[in-house]
Amino acid sequence: MTIISLKDQLAQFFNADFLGRTARRCGFIQRERAIQPQPLVLSLLAALSKGNCTAIADLHRQFNGMCLSENDNVAYKPFHNQLRKETFADFMKELVKFAMIQFVEKASLSLPKKLALFDEVLLQDGSSFAVHPDLAGVFPSRFKQSKAAVECHMTMSLSSQSPTAMAVTADTTSERSFLPEPQSLGNKLLLADAGYVDFDYFEALTQHGGAFVVRGGKSLNPLIIEARNGKGRLLPKLAGRKLRDINRKNNRSEVLDLTCQRGRFKFRLIRRWFAEEKRYCLWLTNLPISEFTADDVMAVYRCRWQVELLFKELKSHTNWKRFATGKKAIVEGLIWASLLALIVRRSLAMQIQPTVSLFKAAKNVDVWLLPILEAIIHQAWSEIMARLKWAIQYISKNAVKSKQRKSRQDSSLDGIYKKLNA
Repeated sequence: MTIISLKDQLAQFFNADFLGRTARRCGFIQRERAIQPQPLVLSLLAALSKGNCTAIADLHRQFNGMCLSENDNVAYKPFHNQLRKETFADFMKELVKFAMIQFVEKASLSLPKKLALFDEVLLQDGSSFAVHPDLAGVFPSRFKQSKAAVECHMTMSLSSQSPTAMAVTADTTSERSFLPEPQSLGNKLLLADAGYVDFDYFEALTQHGGAFVVRGGKSLNPLIIEARNGKGRLLPKLAGRKLRDINRKNNRSEVLDLTCQRGRFKFRLIRRWFAEEKRYCLWLTNLPISEFTADDVMAVYRCRWQVELLFKELKSHTNWKRFATGKKAIVEGLIWASLLALIVRRSLAMQIQPTVSLFKAAKNVDVWLLPILEAIIHQAWSEIMARLKWAIQYISKNAVKSKQRKSRQDSSLDGIYKKLNA
């Protein structure tokens, strides 16, 4: 990735005319005001990326701090009034959609050969966090600890390490409703947690040429059609029995690779015994046994941890769950603005250094990203080249992945990829 192409990418997305047109189309801006879309968006990304904002006043100070002069400063009330508009969230959401196209696709990296069989590997998960109690009527919580909570349902691309879709709902909303449509998953692989087990969905996904690996829950008890151990040896005595009839007393295999049936739908079920924890873990999949061993399936599923890391980064380094406001539009708008900041940050870092440590890049945005945003807001395009050059030098030396301890190498994403390439 050259400095010129990075500059063109930033100039296109943060173009004042483009942001203005998008804001007017969403109804966020209807006439000329002191707070224009471009400086507002750039200042929000700068403030949220630092991860230390705790109030709307911090966002306001960041906006004024990035202005060209004191004459461009605005008072707190008009700034707050802009954020409380219902269309603020619509504007931020629309920008996230554009960013997913413009930034994410350019940051896509190659996958190991077994995963490269698919057009895309998608990770699905949801994450919730408490919001102001005044929002309990809009965002009711599932838990007694908080009256109000938001749930963010996300689909993430493994190759780009960034979201491809997200929805913001009340914490009480069912997660399964936000799975990708089965017809959209042709020749794609979906990885999801136990909360997404839905056999009708799995059957439809399979009919459309998609694949899945989903964690199974304890309540599963399908009929076993064929059984093998972890090494592939047939275990004919287990055929015709129910899953829960097989225990440590009548079968000592650490790993079972089972072909099961539920109604008309046949699928694979991998069951592994964890001796230290004295419990079984289950994985459901339709990946063919001829190409994916039981160990492969378990390794593939571990890639899903990347979406957990993304949520952790959003909460820790992009300011989710920090703002004490009872305004629905502000909460939703800042969630989308945080996601936008993450997409821009991750995409630029990965284009600069494909082997970047996303954690280190997120921790040091004040050094490499904020100067670039400041140059854009000041229209100092000649300075952007120098600041991009500095960002490339900085990330290449200071945001590289640390060498994993030998005991943890196999659990890292690079270790999983190496195993799948073996």
